[in-house]
Amino acid sequence: MKLQRISIHGPDTWEKWTGYRGQISFEGSLGQVQIQIGDELSRNILSVCADEIVAASQQVAQELTANVIEQVQAPAIEAPAE
Repeated sequence: MKLQRISIHGPDTWEKWTGYRGQISFEGSLGQVQIQIGDELSRNILSVCADEIVAASQQVAQELTANVIEQVQAPAIEAPAE
């Protein structure tokens, strides 16, 4: 089975808050399977995604900072002339 889609959403603005809900769709040789997910599993999936986004952002920031530091060449510090 191959993952086709993960969809997570909160209630519409006119609905009472009941937590997140969503759907996970898989496709296989025998057809498609859709799983309805509730608040707890939705929050777990969102938490994992958030952790990965933070980790990727930190890595990009480190690489960009290192790249800037490597490109900027500071003048050599020399002893003052006497």
